Amino acid sequence: MKPFAYQVPGDAVAAVRSVAAVPGAVFLGVGTNLVDHLKLGVVAPDLVVDVTALNSDEITDDSGGLRIGAAVRNSELAADRRVRERYPVLAQALLAGASGQLRG
Repeated sequence: MKPFAYQVPGDAVAAVRSVAAVPGAVFLGVGTNLVDHLKLGVVAPDLVVDVTALNSDEITDDSGGLRIGAAVRNSELAADRRVRERYPVLAQALLAGASGQLRG
C-alpha cells in the first residue's frame, strides 16, 4: 500500500477544499469500501479526507437539488421521497448497487 496523507476536516467546506486542492485525494465515508481497495492496491490516493467525523446524516433541499450528507445510508437515500420523485434513476442505482445487508 502506498503511503498517503490523512485529514479529518472540521466541516464540509474544509473537506471539499482539501479534496479539490489535491488531485489524488479521496473521501472516506461511512460504509465505504475504500479500505478494501487500499489493501488490494485498487486505489492509491495521495490524501484521504475522512468525513465520517462530520456525522452528516441528513438529506436537505439545496438550491433546486439535494444536499446528501456523508453519513446517509444508501437504503435511506433510495427510500427518500424527494429522491424517488426527482431522481428515480439514482434511487434505482442505489438499490441495484448492493444487497440490502450491504446498503445498511
